[in-house]
Amino acid sequence: MTTEHPFEVRLRLRELPEPVEDLLVEQLDAIVSRFAEVPYVTVLQDAESGTLAAHRVVDQVRHLGGDVLAIDFDYVTRGEIAERLETTRQAVAHWVAGERQAAFPFPLPAIQAGVSLWCWSDVVNWARASNRAFSADVRLMSADEIAMINGELAAGRMPIFA
Repeated sequence: MTTEHPFEVRLRLRELPEPVEDLLVEQLDAIVSRFAEVPYVTVLQDAESGTLAAHRVVDQVRHLGGDVLAIDFDYVTRGEIAERLETTRQAVAHWVAGERQAAFPFPLPAIQAGVSLWCWSDVVNWARASNRAFSADVRLMSADEIAMINGELAAGRMPIFA
């Protein structure tokens, strides 16, 4: 027997006309946001895995008229990790340096460009594995799942694969 769990899927869209936005909110209970005029849509989707959840959401958004560019990563800084895990920045610095929780190595940063950024889902997985007090009813897609779906979306935009 397989069990479905709610997954949070955040999509970046090319554009979002108001009628399509209204449909997404009404039919998918989507949360719509914009950053630098780029539309983002967040949907909770029950599924057995993050990839299945993403495929379902992408299909639904496309069916309603949305032009999906990518699944968006949730990148976090050390300060945001501390805030979300309700701990201190110093504790996070120790985890990153391997000075605490050595039996459970902290994830490597996803981006290092002046500041280190971690994929939040990797941090959540680490927190659960290291028995950090963390409660989340909603599951997140792993960085690998997001990369896989984004590869599929990119391949679909290339004429040779479309």
